[in-house]
Amino acid sequence: MGYIMAYFPNGSAGECFDRQCFKCILDGEPCPISFVQVMFNYDACNNEVATDILNSLVDDDGTCRMFKQFNNIFKKENQCLPEKP
Repeated sequence: MGYIMAYFPNGSAGECFDRQCFKCILDGEPCPISFVQVMFNYDACNNEVATDILNSLVDDDGTCRMFKQFNNIFKKENQCLPEKP
């Protein structure tokens, strides 16, 4: 599901999220974190509980907390990052 833009406060945060998805072993596969961000992020902006849940998964800067916390599980081995445009 990588490379689908969720609602982030700026383009850099969305790019950070996409680049991190590319480094994840789930890139291109159904990812529950990416799915929730894409489907519910914009609608959660006025719902405190939903916002807290989404923020516990992905920081405002686009960093996936699950990838960061469980890097040894999710990080691909020997991959090259895509070039920045």
